[in-house]
Amino acid sequence: MKLRTLIALLFIILFFQRLCAQEFLGQHSSNYAGINRATFNPSSIAGTRYRYHINLISWNATVNNRYFKYFRTDALFHTFKNPYTETDMYGKSKLTGTLTQGENVNVTAELRTPSGYVGLGKNNWLVVGFQSRMRGFVQGSGVPSVIFDSYKNRLDDGLTKASSGSFKDFTFNQHSFFETGLTFAAMPIRIEGLIRVKVGATIKRLSGARNVYLNIKSANYQVRPLNQEEYVLDLSNVNYEYGYTQPVKSFSLGSLFSSEYGSGAAVDLGATVELGRIRNHSQDRANYILRFGAAITDAGKITYPNTGKQYSGTLSKLTINQEKIIDLGNNSVKNLEATFGKPDSRDYSYSTQLPRTVNIDADVQFARSFFINATWIKPTNTGALPTYIYQPELFTLTSRFEGEDVEFTLPVTWIQGNQNPTIGFSVRFGPAYIGFSNFGGLVSKSVQPRGSMAYFGIQLWKLNEKALTKKRKSQRS
Repeated sequence: MKLRTLIALLFIILFFQRLCAQEFLGQHSSNYAGINRATFNPSSIAGTRYRYHINLISWNATVNNRYFKYFRTDALFHTFKNPYTETDMYGKSKLTGTLTQGENVNVTAELRTPSGYVGLGKNNWLVVGFQSRMRGFVQGSGVPSVIFDSYKNRLDDGLTKASSGSFKDFTFNQHSFFETGLTFAAMPIRIEGLIRVKVGATIKRLSGARNVYLNIKSANYQVRPLNQEEYVLDLSNVNYEYGYTQPVKSFSLGSLFSSEYGSGAAVDLGATVELGRIRNHSQDRANYILRFGAAITDAGKITYPNTGKQYSGTLSKLTINQEKIIDLGNNSVKNLEATFGKPDSRDYSYSTQLPRTVNIDADVQFARSFFINATWIKPTNTGALPTYIYQPELFTLTSRFEGEDVEFTLPVTWIQGNQNPTIGFSVRFGPAYIGFSNFGGLVSKSVQPRGSMAYFGIQLWKLNEKALTKKRKSQRS
């Protein structure tokens, strides 16, 4: 126990030098996450106890406490529905929440469609998997409070206050795409009770849905009342640029695999080392004292055809009322053109880098089935919207009890730029699990940030019973 405590403290001290967080927090470290853990580190599924593991469906989205007041399921997928519909997108967007405070906005959603893997060979030393998921992002940088508050609080609810000032370098970006991937994981070294070394890779094909952005390089503003309830936002000396890869198109299954609207490739690479074992431990549960993993994920980009458009220019004055905000939220492309016009037209010329990160985690089993996990997610690409997707840096410390039928996790997360950590939880009963990264932000208006990742999934698996039976017989003899 003293050795395990020392190992855990050393890793916690190391990781606390930088802070950050991510998707499926809590479940991302589980030994029962199966194919869903491969998106964090593709090597993790090598040597699996499962003959196969299938993710039937799972989703992950940012929400705020307004979501549970109106409880609109379709609002969860707002970020990747933008390219396909303009029906009430503004209203749905107000049920989502940003994970970051300050001048950055980070709203995301992910739908993991049927995926799975199969274990091959002795002790499943080789695992082959397939992944598919839809991913959507709404992100902003340099977001002035006047813009954020006007969108969040509305200009016609009587809560707006008169103000004036200026801002610059404000960018807002919506990006969504579909991803399919093949995962290969192997366990080249296995010395029972001492060490297991795993390596893995995922090769991904990307199909772009749409990328649309607005960059206001500089502007003056004034919020003025029209009457007791209604205000307008006046912008002057506006220097802007906006662009899009395509207007709103009807959704079809074929579009998920088409390269017509954008295409690309990416790769995930990872390695995992498991050390030691606990004596008299259950054969169908993970048995190690320390698990250490490192991976680089989302190393790739999406390139768009030159069918999209970019425009730039200046406006001496622009007046925005609540109706205009709703129109921009419902169909950004059509209403950006209506609002700013089409000056200095040129073909869309940007490629977009995925949110490439280095993922490092240490998992210590302090007692049978009780673990402490430290995870550090560090973004490695640099640039500006819309040429790259932003991933905030984060550190997560998770206590976890896991069994085949029941699992409970308690992740505490520090996200770069946020003043306070967030506390979440997740539970799994059999094949179904649910979790939140920031439960306090959902139940209390005083907790910042207000946004939380919410996730849910259903999975199926079959244990490698033949291998487990051999282990039991060898131990008895």
